[in-house]
Amino acid sequence: MKRKKKRRSVRRSLRSRTARSKRRKNGKPKRLSRRKGRKRLRGKKTGRRKKKAVPPAAVSDEASISPEDAARLRSNNTRVRASLAEGSRIIDYLHFVFKLDNEDFLWELYRQFLQREPDAAGFHQFKGKLEAGALTRAAVAASIMQSGEAELVFTRKPSGDRNTSAFNLQGLFPAHNLDFIHGIYAQLLGREPEDANVANDVLAVHQGVSRQGLLARLLMSEEVQNLLRSVNPPAPKAKAALSARAAGNQNIGIFLCFGAQIAMDGEGIGRFFVRLTEGLLGLPNGFNLHIATTEANVKETEAIFASLKPLYPSRLHFYHSDSMATINRIVPADVWIVPYVGMGLAQYLYRPYIVCLHDLVYLHFPDLYSKDMDHFQYIHSLAEKITRNAAVVVFDSEYIRNHEGLTYLNLPVHQTEVVRFAAPHEEYTSFGIKTEAEFRVKYNLYGPYVTFPSVIRLHKNHERLIDAFHRFRLTDLGRASVLKLVFTDDLINRPRQQEITEALNVIADPAIRASIVFMGRIPSADLPSLYKYAEGVVVPTLFEGSCPFPIVESLLMDTPVAFGRLSIVQEVIPDMSSFATFDPYNPVEMAESIGKLYAQGKPVVPVQKEAASGLLHRSWANVALDYAAIISRI
Repeated sequence: MKRKKKRRSVRRSLRSRTARSKRRKNGKPKRLSRRKGRKRLRGKKTGRRKKKAVPPAAVSDEASISPEDAARLRSNNTRVRASLAEGSRIIDYLHFVFKLDNEDFLWELYRQFLQREPDAAGFHQFKGKLEAGALTRAAVAASIMQSGEAELVFTRKPSGDRNTSAFNLQGLFPAHNLDFIHGIYAQLLGREPEDANVANDVLAVHQGVSRQGLLARLLMSEEVQNLLRSVNPPAPKAKAALSARAAGNQNIGIFLCFGAQIAMDGEGIGRFFVRLTEGLLGLPNGFNLHIATTEANVKETEAIFASLKPLYPSRLHFYHSDSMATINRIVPADVWIVPYVGMGLAQYLYRPYIVCLHDLVYLHFPDLYSKDMDHFQYIHSLAEKITRNAAVVVFDSEYIRNHEGLTYLNLPVHQTEVVRFAAPHEEYTSFGIKTEAEFRVKYNLYGPYVTFPSVIRLHKNHERLIDAFHRFRLTDLGRASVLKLVFTDDLINRPRQQEITEALNVIADPAIRASIVFMGRIPSADLPSLYKYAEGVVVPTLFEGSCPFPIVESLLMDTPVAFGRLSIVQEVIPDMSSFATFDPYNPVEMAESIGKLYAQGKPVVPVQKEAASGLLHRSWANVALDYAAIISRI
């Protein structure tokens, strides 16, 4: 029995040595043997030890690249790199690279997607499979672009060689899904996706397909393969020249195709384009307005224009699609107005467009916005593309035109215009004013209050206003006033929540702490009443792209206002002597201004209104006339 057992053992040993020999021959690492004395039970699975990656120094001679070959391939690649222009599309790069021989193809493919030279093992592995016909070139490219290393390259800040596919993708990966999908179609197919394409890709994302997976799937599609096999890559689509579809360019598109679902009601940007639309519709030249939005924002868009639709049923039209190919095809706009420079889908408009650049606040406060700077770098890249291709870029103030437009974006002066906003006369007239009792009951807001009507943003300075209000309430006048401070936003899950909470926690007096109210966002229709019944409005913001809206809105409702001394305000209110102004970084000054605002009361309003008469007398019909003049020149 013992001899028989030994023969079986010898046979196993021979088989094992043979297998090890084959593995070594193929360049595979030696498999570690199980520890002696530990039996493996039949039928029961046990985990294997994790294999360690083979360091470059351990690669066998067969998987190395000789110095002579490496020098030759680097020399060839220098010529390849010189042939690829910065700013080209991925399909342009790949169309050239796919025409190279296998070695040069692999060398450049690594640079295109990983921004480095190939390692010896990967180079020989892919070269062997290409020569054996086991993998196509597209499959090799798809494999590399889906690797973990590629993910690290694609998701970092734009860096590395600028004439690589990876550099292009680094600019796309921070985008919303719709923007990303349109971006890869433009990069790989030279066209915008149709509705079915977008729907399939969005569904794939929801089912867990990664962005690299979407890229690989598109690369492997028959359409891309045909483009790679063609003599020339697809020509970039030319923007349509302006040829009026109606006399005088009567069809104006309002572009609201945000890449994600957003809340428009109550936001400054939402109120801006509703007011502008109303002003354009009110002009005697009879513009037709075409509102385009995405599927996620259909209800919100219809809601904010609900009051205008019955007034202009034949001149106000709505369209929605997640495909820019469809938007360009179905919306009969001669000229577009893009009210926000961060809408990435605007870069795919075929017709001429006017873009409104209100501000690029993150450039002015890099420390405040450092946590989300990757996002704002993406927004900045969009701003550069969209303003560069715009017929005209409109700013709300000279300050923003000079800083954002002429300095940061290097726009030519002739491409820029300043169109100041106006007081919301028409909007507030349509809203009407609630009775004081009705308003206070609705919001459980009793007693005297001052307010800062604004959503919480990093630069809005809520925490310093809380500090200043606390200081005021500790004075004799403040204790007697029993004033409340009312904010029109929620505190939870908002920017600066920690800093605002810390400012609140400093307040030891429970009565003062209870007097600071976060009432949440309120409908735009209730804003006039909020202003009307306030003792005053305090505007502590550190920065705005134009004179802050609450200053004009408050005076329109005959309520006095205090605000920070910003150069942008001085453009339109050169004489600030009748206002309670302050350094927005100084809570002590701010507290004194709150006291002055409360002590002066509403009798000071006529003097303040006179000082701001230039803005108060300007209507949104005037704003619309300025836009109409720009449209007529395009």
